[in-house]
Amino acid sequence: MTVTSLFQSTIMLNEEDKKQSFWVQDEVHLAHALTPLFASFMVPAVTEGTKLAFENLKMPLLQFKYKVADGRIYQDTVPYPGDPLQRLEEYKGTVGPILPVLKQTLQDYVDGEFLPFYRQLDTSRNQTLTLEEAKDKVQELHDFYRRAWQLHFEIVMPRSAFMVLEQLYGQLTGETNTTVIYDMLSGVMNKSLETDRELWRLADLANQSPAMRAAFTDPADVGYKAVLEQSEDGRALLERLQTVLETYGYRSSNSHEFNDETWVENPEHALRIIAAYTQKSYDFDREFAETVQEREARVAEALAKMPEGELKQTFIMMYQWALDSWGLDEDHHFYIDAMLPAKSRLFLLKVGELLVEQGTFSNKEDIFYLYLDELLEALTAPVPLHGTVEQRKIEHEANKSKQAAPFYGVPPEQPMDPALERIFGGKPPEIQEKEQTFTGYAASQGSYTGTVKVVRSQEDFAKIQQGDVLVCKTTTPPWTVLFSIVGAIVTDAGGILSHAGTVAREYKLPAVVGSKVATSVLKDGDRVTVDGTKGVVHFGQF
Repeated sequence: MTVTSLFQSTIMLNEEDKKQSFWVQDEVHLAHALTPLFASFMVPAVTEGTKLAFENLKMPLLQFKYKVADGRIYQDTVPYPGDPLQRLEEYKGTVGPILPVLKQTLQDYVDGEFLPFYRQLDTSRNQTLTLEEAKDKVQELHDFYRRAWQLHFEIVMPRSAFMVLEQLYGQLTGETNTTVIYDMLSGVMNKSLETDRELWRLADLANQSPAMRAAFTDPADVGYKAVLEQSEDGRALLERLQTVLETYGYRSSNSHEFNDETWVENPEHALRIIAAYTQKSYDFDREFAETVQEREARVAEALAKMPEGELKQTFIMMYQWALDSWGLDEDHHFYIDAMLPAKSRLFLLKVGELLVEQGTFSNKEDIFYLYLDELLEALTAPVPLHGTVEQRKIEHEANKSKQAAPFYGVPPEQPMDPALERIFGGKPPEIQEKEQTFTGYAASQGSYTGTVKVVRSQEDFAKIQQGDVLVCKTTTPPWTVLFSIVGAIVTDAGGILSHAGTVAREYKLPAVVGSKVATSVLKDGDRVTVDGTKGVVHFGQF
């Protein structure tokens, strides 16, 4: 795309925007303050990508518009301007043939577009680039971001059609709690679970060696890697870990950011998780097999309740399609949401090194504090930007601690689309001070009492102990490594089909999501009871 000097104004939320539309902070996917460069990529990618994707799918929405205020992403959901009922029929006709092949569609795009582009990025960062070559490749990356997010939504949005399973289940069984259908979709292997499994295998290996057990018990101040390097067994484990990270390490806790160090750059992130795993007796493969067995038993029980007929056959067909593609939620995140910024980060650091040589700034990571138009200008005619970078760093730190507005504009009168609510949530906060409870969505059944640990970033992962209650704004797939350690999960954002809800069901963890208030009401050390069946959190316990 052509970037002009007006670029920054096109991605910023202004007063006129607030008057014209209703903008909601996207705390489910981007709960953190963004750096200027990442915002420069993400805002146009989603705004332009959804418009193309929604038109291709014939969705009854025009697009999602993204803009930035105080470093946070705000989303305007733009309705389709034509006849909504006619458009809905067009959408059904378009999506119907896609549903049976969703998983293969993702894999085709991964093999045909994503992995080849990532290999190009890897090649570029291992070459010596001129300023002009670097500029061209930055523009190519920006264009690919738009393409990537177009494909992202073309891949994930058809899954909302599987919500019809709730309706079919209710019609066939007469039960009112139709969301139990999602318990019948657990036990599906995906890239997040694969990552957890590989780390558990390394933890099992570490527990077989006294030297490694000692290294993971007390890493001193030098870190786990330095201690492990002192023994033959430790060096062998590090070698195996490096192989694992070459496949699974292109991630950071935020996923949607360039500024966060990835696991493949620093194995200490993965080693901290392995250290926690060594303290717990857990057989990943056995637990997963039990989840599969429980799912199959639930399905058999549900089918036995249903009367024979065409409606039941429709349910069985739709259910099988959903089951086949259910891992797609984590898999698309692995290849797009997480791997794209991780691969981009490594390439952009190479560009940062080039600009350090030109005297533009003093550290290669300063590149993330420029907007795209500024970066392209710097690659055209480098000038010192030390003052700009320092001011942006100050602004970014202020944005990180700022309590951002949850929305701007006037909320629409019509209720949120049920499919979007399943993902984003949307219930207003409900706190009962007298009873010392607050509510959210009942995302994963069961009840658990434990000690709160509020986790805001990857740096907080290490404070999680066995059986803690994970309290956070939201989770993304890189957080899944914590799920086999904690006893329950409570989030501020999201609905029952958000990442936290979906993966909590995989790990059979009680979960209450979309509370709006968990991270402000609770603090480290609080004792709470998480009722994932009723969607209630009891606090103020001792």
